[in-house]
Amino acid sequence: MGKGGKSKGKDGKGKGKRAPEPEGPPDEIEEIGEFLHSCEDEMIFKCTNTRVPHFNARIFLENKEELGKIDEIFGPINSFCCSVKPFEGIKPDSFKKGKKLYIDNQKLLPMSRFLTPEKGAGKGGKGKGKDKGKGKGKVKGKGKDKGKSFGKDKGKSGGGFAGRGGGDKGGGRGRGS
Repeated sequence: MGKGGKSKGKDGKGKGKRAPEPEGPPDEIEEIGEFLHSCEDEMIFKCTNTRVPHFNARIFLENKEELGKIDEIFGPINSFCCSVKPFEGIKPDSFKKGKKLYIDNQKLLPMSRFLTPEKGAGKGGKGKGKDKGKGKGKVKGKGKDKGKSFGKDKGKSGGGFAGRGGGDKGGGRGRGS
């Protein structure tokens, strides 16, 4: 047992990792794109779906045979491509250009999730309403220390994160001191 009485797993370094449980075939799949070419043992395909795939989402053939997982998403937002890291035994060179690839329809996100919202659309922010957020804001009340620094940093220039390990006036606490 390490400090704090909790087991740290293998070699005492972080959480122990189990092999992922095998996932069965998805209930429904939909076309995600068309194979373009192979590159450095990966499959490159042009996305033809209006939605964006999750990273590490599994990619299938029409018969739900697993090919690999999405590795990278790249290109312009209106015509992006993806790379797929194939599973063992899958040869990217064996696919013909234009071959349709499929994805679990639960592993797709709407494009609007990646676009900046237009002005006037929705409330925006965290939804706390007017002036109800957390934070210091204005100092209210009376007192001799109103708006001045407190404690051991009193009289020093600076402020901000001084005394908590940030900046060069950290007061000897924090990393590297």
